Amino acid sequence: MRGLRSVLAGLNSHITESFRILVMQAFLAPAAYLLPSSWAFGAAKALALPLAVLPSPGLTAYRRMRRAFGQGRWRSFQLAWGWIARPFQDFVMHKRVLYGRENIFGWRIEEKNADEVRKLRESGQSFILATGHFERAALLAIASPCITPGNLIQVTHAPPKQVHRPYDLRLRLQFGTFLKTLSTAWRRPFEFAYTNTDQSAARLLYERLKLPGNVVSISLDAPWPARSSGSYCRPFAGKRERRFSTGATQLAKLTQSPVVSCVCWREDDGSVVLEWGSPIHHVENEIDTMNTLIDTLEAAIGQRPTQYVLEIGGERRWNAALGRWENL
Repeated sequence: MRGLRSVLAGLNSHITESFRILVMQAFLAPAAYLLPSSWAFGAAKALALPLAVLPSPGLTAYRRMRRAFGQGRWRSFQLAWGWIARPFQDFVMHKRVLYGRENIFGWRIEEKNADEVRKLRESGQSFILATGHFERAALLAIASPCITPGNLIQVTHAPPKQVHRPYDLRLRLQFGTFLKTLSTAWRRPFEFAYTNTDQSAARLLYERLKLPGNVVSISLDAPWPARSSGSYCRPFAGKRERRFSTGATQLAKLTQSPVVSCVCWREDDGSVVLEWGSPIHHVENEIDTMNTLIDTLEAAIGQRPTQYVLEIGGERRWNAALGRWENL
């Protein structure tokens, strides 16, 4: 019975991933070029509806949203649908930018709590920007030369080079489009540090941070393998336990570089909001610093769950009144 369930789960995954690929290539890419932005984004959400009503991912996401946020059935379904549709809508935005249908130079970018970060920019000192897997379209704003002047280095995984299953092809299509948009849209100095394929990534980051005029952008919430060195576990958002790499804080400590959190989101009018934390100029305890930064990220997930692209979980609940996650 367990073997049959595993086979059925694998088959369901192949079907849903194939559906995602079909939607992005056959419908969303043309829609991004041909339709007005509001229509294209609306089409992206509508085309995510079949996924939202399937047992997986739809019912699974619905149950987790209901447990994590304690809302009624309709509101929980809306949260699940919005979360499932987010990658489609991000794909539309990336394609619009690449097609020249979206003028990102005309975007209105609002910064909150930015006084200390402005001083950091003006000093020319290199620093680490700690963010998370939020709406990809909003993350494009972080790459603006006005926000991260000088040379920007994005720490990331490389998209799959070989395709062994539909998931690999979907990831290469979706994530590859994001990385291409991120690196070319602003026409600025830009580098990637691929942590899964490049053994020299750590040395590159160290060398850049020791020189002025560089910003290293790291998604702190990236999933990390179990029993790997330089990592630790803690509760995160709707999960009782998540493993995180301490690489960002190790790097900050080693290079004596400031590290600052940044949460980003898009408003309904299309403007992008960047909310900065206070720069941490000296890292003494790596895990304590990580916890401070990650606390900021998980609070943002509770406030805007449909603008987060990774799995949120349903083992803890968001307390909106107190602005924190709590165990069920």
